[in-house]
Amino acid sequence: MKPSSHRLSLCVLFFVLALNSELRSQGTTSIPEDHLKPEEFTAIMKEAWSFLKEETDSLAAIVGSKNEFETTAEFEKRTVEARQQYLSKINKYIKDKKFDTRVMGVLFKAQLGEYNADRQEYAVKSSTLLEAPYNIPSIVTEIVSNPYVALSDSIKKGYRTSSIYLKFSPHLRWQVPRDTARVAKNDESQLYFRVRFKIDLSQTGARKGARFLIVPQRIQLVNMRTHSVYWEQVLR
Repeated sequence: MKPSSHRLSLCVLFFVLALNSELRSQGTTSIPEDHLKPEEFTAIMKEAWSFLKEETDSLAAIVGSKNEFETTAEFEKRTVEARQQYLSKINKYIKDKKFDTRVMGVLFKAQLGEYNADRQEYAVKSSTLLEAPYNIPSIVTEIVSNPYVALSDSIKKGYRTSSIYLKFSPHLRWQVPRDTARVAKNDESQLYFRVRFKIDLSQTGARKGARFLIVPQRIQLVNMRTHSVYWEQVLR
């Protein structure tokens, strides 16, 4: 290879690496778990929630309450040591499951209303409900506050349920040129909102129970046939 060709190849390589780095920082790269069905994300959450519940219940059982032959200082020392072990197990689980870096794109089916040609606008909504862990005395399940994704609790047939949903009120107003609107309409069966989530199991502070935090990071309106991103918003 000629020196000039070698230098050109290196320049191209550096450019590609820099571009990939920039895309990763923007959260727009294709990631392994970018097209999860709602039930697949639910299964991931339930597994993590069950682990957290088991460890939190175990901590409560180990600590218990101060017994009559134990000084206050001894009880406090035992409590601190037990919580340190508890946090160590939680942090190991986070690392093992890669929840410190893992981002999951979950698909919510999108439905188009009638296109308004004068305003060049679609009314878009989604009726998808994603089952999520619910609150119990020892674990609070939360979703980071944002404009588009929310968590709700309800009772169905005597059973308590919790669902993640897209909280458009009553729909998203999508400004889109007519030609693109036609393509989207023709591919409506392949039109989805993709929400990228992280699961945060880190336990900070001196709270009595545990926290299961669901973190929406980005929402996109995508055509899964063409892999076009029509609209997106960074949430965190």
